[in-house]
This record gives sequence, structure tokens and C-alpha cells, in this order.
Amino acid sequence: KEIKMLQILAFLISVYGWAAAPEISIVTPKKTIKLSLTELKSKLPLKVVEIDDPVYKAKKSYDGFLLSDVFNFAGLTPDESADEIVFTAKDGYAPNMGFAALKKHVGYLVYQEHGKKAGYFETVLQGKAKISPGPFYVVWQEGAAIEHQVPWPYQLIKIEAVQFSEKYALMYPKDVKAESPERRGFSVFKSECLRCHSINLQGGEVGPELNAPKSITEYWKTEVLQAFIKAPVSFRYKSKMPPFGHLKGEQIEDLISYLRYMARHKIQNP
Repeated sequence: KEIKMLQILAFLISVYGWAAAPEISIVTPKKTIKLSLTELKSKLPLKVVEIDDPVYKAKKSYDGFLLSDVFNFAGLTPDESADEIVFTAKDGYAPNMGFAALKKHVGYLVYQEHGKKAGYFETVLQGKAKISPGPFYVVWQEGAAIEHQVPWPYQLIKIEAVQFSEKYALMYPKDVKAESPERRGFSVFKSECLRCHSINLQGGEVGPELNAPKSITEYWKTEVLQAFIKAPVSFRYKSKMPPFGHLKGEQIEDLISYLRYMARHKIQNP
């Protein structure tokens, strides 16, 4: 019976986000701190934000904090040692965002739906499973209008300030020209794919590694890979990978050029 109860509890936590003392780690080049929801509530102004949420495809209202307030409180600021923010979720999903882009939009770290019980989020469909976005979810004041311009990470457990070229040195194309297809493709990978996929074991952990020991370009035909990127669900029902129909044909071609380049720069011993 005790094992059965533990299994039920684990299921409820995974689905509804029930857990004691939600907290988030804030990592800078100089320090790492953990902030509990209780501490955030006591130190920062509470905000209610109403948006057209692209994850739910519906109007939503949340309780939370201005992302800028959280960053300032944690001492997370841009300097010569950090040029990007990486958001990390419980499942390894890890989208990144430049500090410059952060200045253009108003973000919030939210912890529940407004007017609902503590910690409550309606579940969202992720592949074949329904999960809660808690304990923390990053949303943006402009809502669905900037769906593809900024990350929308949920089940968030860590926010890290990094120097991108150092953090992801094994996937960074150091010796290609700025206007080359490979460099443009790297920019596409960085903004669209890195959050879920890794190259040389650097990057997100939700999707498969794409480069080592075999590059995806070595066992997928180009035309099939192009079609899969545009519409994964046409290959696999309830795929976790979203469609990338917003990418233009030349952007996908550049992305594949970058993947081919990285196929010649694999790690040998992980």
C-alpha cells in the first residue's frame, strides 16, 4: 500500500505540479542562488498579467513577478562575462535568449493562474502526455503576437546567464564566414532547435542528439528532413516536436548546411 501511495503521489506531482516549496535556481558567472516562491513573494511586487497565451491557444490570466525584477533581485545582469540567458525546464528543455532581445519585451515569471487555488495551472498537452506548467512559467506581455520571437519555457527550474560561445563551444561554428549559409543556419539552430536538441551533447535534452556519433544528415535524405522540420506531425502523431512552418525554405536550407558542417566537427569521446 505504501508503494502504491508513493506512485499516486508521484503521478499527481508530474501532472498537477504539486510539490512543497517551489524554488528556482538563478545562475550567473559569479554565483548560484536558489529563490523560493515564498521568498519571491516577500521581496518582489506581485503582478497579474493577462495575455493571449500561445501555449494554451487561449486568453489566460496569471499571478507572478516581472522577469526584470527577478533578475535584478538575483543580481543577474549583462556584462562582458555573459551575453545570453538560458532557461532550463525539468525535462531538459533549454531555450536561450539574448540580453538585447530581453530589453525589447516585458516578461513575467508566473507561478499560478489568477483566481485559482495555489500553484494551479491547467494542464497542457506535450506529445502524448498532459502536464502542468508549474512550478514556474515564463510568459510575455505581448502574448501570441511574439510566439516565435521569444521562448515560452514552463516547468522552469533554472535561469542561467552565460557567454554563449563558451557555454556551447562544441557546437559553435568558429571558422565560418559571417554571411555563409553555415553561419546563418547556426543562427536558425540557436533560435529554433537548441532548446530541445543538442549538437555534440551541448544543448537541450528533450529531443535527440543530432550530430554524434552520427549526424542526422548522414541517415536522413535532405528532402525528407526538410519536410519533417516543417511538419513533424505528418510523420508522427502527437509528436513533441512542434511544426516550423514559420521558417522559410532558405532558412531550412541554411539550417541543414550548418548540420552538415557540424557533421565534420563531431566529438569523438563523450
